[in-house]
Amino acid sequence: MKRKDKETLKNMGDAELKAQVTDLKKQIFKIKFQRTTAPVENPVQLRTARRKIAMINTWLKQRELAKSKAEVKK
Repeated sequence: MKRKDKETLKNMGDAELKAQVTDLKKQIFKIKFQRTTAPVENPVQLRTARRKIAMINTWLKQRELAKSKAEVKK
């Protein structure tokens, strides 16, 4: 993934990131379904989508932990 793409994803809000995750999960489902019926044109899409989901989940978890730490300090 390009640095520019990472920065745009990182600057998104929590709701936008969650919506992006659901879109990526739908994309993975479609790719897997296509793969069972016929060869996929670009099999790397599956790996890229999974990695994006993992990256987004990591950022969401980091934000959640930062918020909880800030609440504890108050």
